[in-house]
Amino acid sequence: MMKRKLLIGSIAGLFVLGGAMGAGAASKSADINSAGKTANIISTKDAEEIAINEIGGKLKSIELEKDDGHFIYDIELLQENGEDIDLDLNAVSGKIIKIDRHDDDNDDEYDRLNKSKNVTLTIDDAISTAIKDTPGKVVEAEYDEDGYYDIEMKIGQNEVEMKIDANSGKIIEKENDDD
Repeated sequence: MMKRKLLIGSIAGLFVLGGAMGAGAASKSADINSAGKTANIISTKDAEEIAINEIGGKLKSIELEKDDGHFIYDIELLQENGEDIDLDLNAVSGKIIKIDRHDDDNDDEYDRLNKSKNVTLTIDDAISTAIKDTPGKVVEAEYDEDGYYDIEMKIGQNEVEMKIDANSGKIIEKENDDD
């Protein structure tokens, strides 16, 4: 009788352990494949195009982030009416996850980003300049009020940060962060 209880207890334990392992495997991020590598992430350019096609406006900043094990693009768009729109875009599927609208009366900033005679380079031009100089994956790009674009790139395990003049398109500063 004792062997029978021990056998039943062992079988029940295996089911519990197997269920826990299955639940753990199911909770793994959809952005990580079985080899532990990240899934195919869309480019910053594709993410920008999706956001602008869906929402409209002018790109203010874009950043690749990892949130709860999923890769997302945190994108900020500026509308012509001065409204700021922050959105999260799934970096694998390209689907918009969340949209936040903020009307901060940023008409002057829209004019500076879109029409200013003082700024001749677009954020897309700055990204292109950075990629031409150092091929890699752009994870963040934004305009700084001091007249340059801040570009952060990932090349393998290394990060590169660049400041690109918003008028001349020249790289003013380049910093390699080797791990």
